[in-house]
Amino acid sequence: MSHWNTLLQTALVGTARQPVPAADGMAGDFGALLQALQQPTDTAQGLLLRVAGAVAVGRRAGFVAPGLPADDAPPAVNDTSPALGDPALLAVIADALASGPQRLQHEVLAVLAAAGWRLPPSLLPAALDAGRRDTALRPAVVLALGERGRWLAARNDDWRYAVGASAQADTQTRWDEGSIDQRRAVLAEQRRDDPAGARERLAAELPQLPAKERAVLIGALAENLGPDDEALLEAQLKDRARDVRQTVVELLQRLPASAHVRRVEAFLAPLLSSQGATWQLNAPEAADPRWKDDAIDAARPTHDSLGERAWWLYQLVRQMPLAWWTARTGLTPAALLDWAAKGDWHDALLRGWNEAVLAAPDVDWCDALLDRPRAHRGGVGPLLALLPRERRERHWATQLGDAGQGVQDVVAFADQACAPGDTPSAALSLRIAQALRMRVERGDLVNDYVLRQVLGTAAALLHLDALALLADLPRAAEESPGLANALADTARIVRARRLVATLPSSSSSSLSTSSQGRP
Repeated sequence: MSHWNTLLQTALVGTARQPVPAADGMAGDFGALLQALQQPTDTAQGLLLRVAGAVAVGRRAGFVAPGLPADDAPPAVNDTSPALGDPALLAVIADALASGPQRLQHEVLAVLAAAGWRLPPSLLPAALDAGRRDTALRPAVVLALGERGRWLAARNDDWRYAVGASAQADTQTRWDEGSIDQRRAVLAEQRRDDPAGARERLAAELPQLPAKERAVLIGALAENLGPDDEALLEAQLKDRARDVRQTVVELLQRLPASAHVRRVEAFLAPLLSSQGATWQLNAPEAADPRWKDDAIDAARPTHDSLGERAWWLYQLVRQMPLAWWTARTGLTPAALLDWAAKGDWHDALLRGWNEAVLAAPDVDWCDALLDRPRAHRGGVGPLLALLPRERRERHWATQLGDAGQGVQDVVAFADQACAPGDTPSAALSLRIAQALRMRVERGDLVNDYVLRQVLGTAAALLHLDALALLADLPRAAEESPGLANALADTARIVRARRLVATLPSSSSSSLSTSSQGRP
């Protein structure tokens, strides 16, 4: 019901700048109702509220505005991949899309697409709705839609995120007509072989893009980033959008010889001094008007936990490459963290270093930060995600403990650190599953409500080899509804993952039905 989106735009910008939209395309009784609401003597504000109220009720009742005549609707492009037709697998996918955790939804869609299948028409609305609700799921949804799904997405404003060029289109068509994700992929691909050409393509397009798309596409310069990209990035430091400036700063941090890094160093270096073997750090005494040229905000947010001077110091620290600290002081990351813990500006330094390592990953700094006491637990998952699996799992194995007492934290952090489709290793997954099963067998689920949630998270996260330990968890004679639901959900997720893992390649299977090709 696109009329609703137009009404929202009018409400956002104000009726003085955008008139209340006419009820175009609303035929029949509902269209007549909207027309009757539009009296010439009414104020625009009152009319907007009455029309919005009527349309909102219509949306809740399932009203769909009449579409284009059949002759005016462009046909869907023929699909080259077959639609999955196996009833058991389709039931699992439908259930996952309706109520499964995000990780399970991503897995079933990604496995489907990787095997060369696409979703049948009956599941396209559910998949598109799942992507509408969860932006992180959208790339997996788009891969599994097929051409019919993209065609359908273009007919509904809520599904426009999935609209783009055909998957079979050439590079220029995907750039000219594709979605923002497709266009970023085009830039990333070109950056690998022709970084200068990709940079020129981006520079020509930036003035015409909204802020969100500018930030996304500028981020593609991270692929094969080099000194030749500095001039374009420097120009974007003056962008009006904060997201764009932040993306640019994070890229410039990866160019230690850039003018931006040298300017930040000029601000920061006088604050760090040594007396013999002892290093001392001060914070800026006053804001510098030149900071604004490097996306440093002099005004501290009202509710920020840092004081004003600490806020200024934190911003300088987060923009400085971490290698500068080790080179200037001769200290290791671990020694620098110990030094910072004894000073007055510990919170500003720790926060700045955490953000600097996320912007320009450094595994030694990640390890050192993760070895500290978990004072800032919210940053643990992203830090772990930067490490190779072996170094990442060293921290998890230590935290898990010999008796599995840390299993709940390990599952939570692993869920943050493992990208969709990634899992802990088979060996660590087995240890986690064993610890969880032991907790269930001794009855901890009865009163531990957090453990119930962790159980479902683990079922969607762990390596397939470990799922047998969670497949038949013991049941009690008397179970509360919450306990019964937690065990049933775990079993359902395990069954779904094990079944989807058996999905064969479309090129060697007869699982598709007569719905192959264009539906």
